[in-house]
Amino acid sequence: MSQNSNDSNCIGNVIRIVDERTIIVNIGKGILKKGAEIQVYELVDHLKNLDGTLLDTYMYIKDTLEVVQVEEKYAICKNMKTHQKSFSLALSPLLERTTEEYVPLHIDRNDIQPLVPKDPLIRVGDPIKLA
Repeated sequence: MSQNSNDSNCIGNVIRIVDERTIIVNIGKGILKKGAEIQVYELVDHLKNLDGTLLDTYMYIKDTLEVVQVEEKYAICKNMKTHQKSFSLALSPLLERTTEEYVPLHIDRNDIQPLVPKDPLIRVGDPIKLA
């Protein structure tokens, strides 16, 4: 089932990309149900405790998709998210869009260790897990 036997989260893999919103995975009935959510991901880096012991592996979530059709040995999953386009009318401040901004932490920049995926794009063979 899983391409990586060391990855206990993996329930299957992307086997086909149908279009910009749709993928097919190699897991079907018995594991997935219509309406469930799956996540396409990549294992990025080991996370270690301060004493050096392995805690887990950081998992970069490429996207979360909804299962829209389930067959015996495969399922079709879609990105069901939509974008809401908004605009500002200069005539009225009540109609202007407000934005929130994150405030940075007070840290030593030398301690930053980014968790960067090797490939943020969804590809055939990528592992999937239940969301």
